[in-house]
Amino acid sequence: MNRMLKQYIFSIQLFILLLIAGLAGAQSINGEWNYRFPLEIKPKVSGSFGEIRSNHFHSGLDITTYGKTGLPVFAADDGYVSRIAVSSGGFGKALYIDHPSGYTTVYAHLESFSPVLDSLVLALQYQEESFDINEYLKSGEFTVERGDVVAYSGNSGSSGGPHLHFEVRITEGQKPVDPLAFPTPVKDNVRPHIAGVKIYPLDPGATINGEKEPVYYPAVFYDGAFHLKHSPDIKATGTIGVGIEVLDYYTGSWRKCGVHSIGLKVNEDLAFSSVMDGFFFHDTRFVNSHIDYSDKMTSGRTIQKSFVDPYNQIDLYEFNAQRGKIDLEPGKDFQFDYLVKDISGNSSSLRFSVEGDQFLASGTGAEASPVFIDAGAPFSYEEANHSVSMEKGTFYEDVRGAIGVRESFISESGTVFSIFDKTIPVHNGFEIRFPLPDSIETKGLCGAVLDGNLKPQYAGGSVDGSEFVINSRLCGDFLLVRDSVAPLLYLKNPPVDNNYSNRDKMVVRMEDDFSGVTQFAGYINDQWALFEYDAKNNELICVFDRVPFLERGVHQLKIEVTDNAGNEELLETGFTY
Repeated sequence: MNRMLKQYIFSIQLFILLLIAGLAGAQSINGEWNYRFPLEIKPKVSGSFGEIRSNHFHSGLDITTYGKTGLPVFAADDGYVSRIAVSSGGFGKALYIDHPSGYTTVYAHLESFSPVLDSLVLALQYQEESFDINEYLKSGEFTVERGDVVAYSGNSGSSGGPHLHFEVRITEGQKPVDPLAFPTPVKDNVRPHIAGVKIYPLDPGATINGEKEPVYYPAVFYDGAFHLKHSPDIKATGTIGVGIEVLDYYTGSWRKCGVHSIGLKVNEDLAFSSVMDGFFFHDTRFVNSHIDYSDKMTSGRTIQKSFVDPYNQIDLYEFNAQRGKIDLEPGKDFQFDYLVKDISGNSSSLRFSVEGDQFLASGTGAEASPVFIDAGAPFSYEEANHSVSMEKGTFYEDVRGAIGVRESFISESGTVFSIFDKTIPVHNGFEIRFPLPDSIETKGLCGAVLDGNLKPQYAGGSVDGSEFVINSRLCGDFLLVRDSVAPLLYLKNPPVDNNYSNRDKMVVRMEDDFSGVTQFAGYINDQWALFEYDAKNNELICVFDRVPFLERGVHQLKIEVTDNAGNEELLETGFTY
């Protein structure tokens, strides 16, 4: 065999080896990882990956535990515990396991951890004298094997009922992906449900059936597909966009979930598609651009737009040259075809037509408004010594509306600073400044924003010299109020004479009527003791066997609490254990 032929064969062999290695590497991230399902019950999904939540896409799979807590939670595969977190909100008690496959699994809203992990958590809490912990571990410090019981299901954090929140993330970058993209025992043979579509006029001359406002059309199902109810005649002019209201169900579950993909073709050409394969956490707030935020805030409907705002940067989409918008031509029919799929491959379709209408000049164009914001540039505004400052990219598209100061008898400053309204979504926080009169008392001073019932809701803020500064990610009517009421503390259902000898825990009610609790600490005989904070139920819970130094006898309890306005409250009492 000559030298050139040998080199050629060697090159081919090397190429094959490299290809195999490359495929093996890709397999660890994109292949069919066959993990163990984390619960040993009939799986029932109550929340799907990527579904629309308030200000975020849902990053995992919610698995109902049928109203029960304390079910064993199993490690999905071999690996090591990379992080343990405990908090009163969010995920509550959560466990993170890194696997050799290149994935991280997350188990959240837990009731407790396995005994060994629980001992570690308890030690960390006493070491830091804090209920909240967030501990990162290194490879080899705490290894687990596939099927190990690592925790027990619960209802901790901001959970609305007993369930396990389960995530699969690509370890590098911690990017969540759909747990159901891998083989699982979850069954789903239910097609997505299309509730309706909404058509939007998107330029000054655009109209929908002669009107300049968006129009919603409900959908019905028959003959194997969805159709617009009563088959309406739709005529439109100018540039339009379309949105779809859609939800999904899983077999045996009535819980409304999200879909995996939405595709829209216009006259058989791709106009828009979105595929929820995964997303980064720093992009999750783009959900407010993904949906019709104004409709969500006013009607409660969740309409997913099939056109993309200029400053929506999440990587979910493919679209035409107009980012999903459609330029209509007078006298021409445009056929719109939606195809919606869930992660299991069940699909639903909807077809409707829009006729391009003759353009009618409006004469006045868009209604004039006092303030215009170019979303691609910084913005500042000042009036009567009140100011607002916004960075580039605060909004998803250019915004036109009203900003101004008016008098108010309920505001400590005597003014309300209106910055557009609640229907406009905000991506990056902006800064609002109120002037403070020399005579004003700053103790307990808080920022607030008026809700739909014109009731002030806490908006944070702090004094900065002669000004009060609020940082907000909401538009609305801002004002200054005073919170001078300390949190309320009392024992919940205490035994006679506070004799807890026959009880395993003590519960303290902790209530605050405005700014909310920011700090708390519990002491028994002047030693820090662990009190778990159940924020959604306003309770501090001391489980006696989690206080290592507690012995039988008479003890002194002290609870210290501070709210966000700086008001402090102290509860002191004796008890017997």
